[in-house]
Amino acid sequence: MSWYLTIRSNPGYSQYAATSPLVEFLAGQPELRQTGPIAFEAAAGQPWVAVILAECDPKGSYASDGAFVSTINLVELICSYSYDEEWYLTLANRIARFLDWSVFKGDEECLTDVR
Repeated sequence: MSWYLTIRSNPGYSQYAATSPLVEFLAGQPELRQTGPIAFEAAAGQPWVAVILAECDPKGSYASDGAFVSTINLVELICSYSYDEEWYLTLANRIARFLDWSVFKGDEECLTDVR
């Protein structure tokens, strides 16, 4: 079973970030390995995780075929209940700080506000 951490700028998903610098940042994280132009998963020996970069509508809905998009307004971490939640939160907070965005668990529970 899985659960989600969403990294976004605000409730309306109105702030975008350039994708290339974020991809470069994520590629430098030891916990991750790049699996596509805008997709990452856990590196060997790390807890299971999938990281999706996407452009979504104002309600947070998105579809991603993994093709590169120049800007994103959502980073989604798909997490496993089999591993420590703190590991996922640490990774999500690092990404949120890089973007100057916030981390949300589920639909609306804000876990951090890095601004």
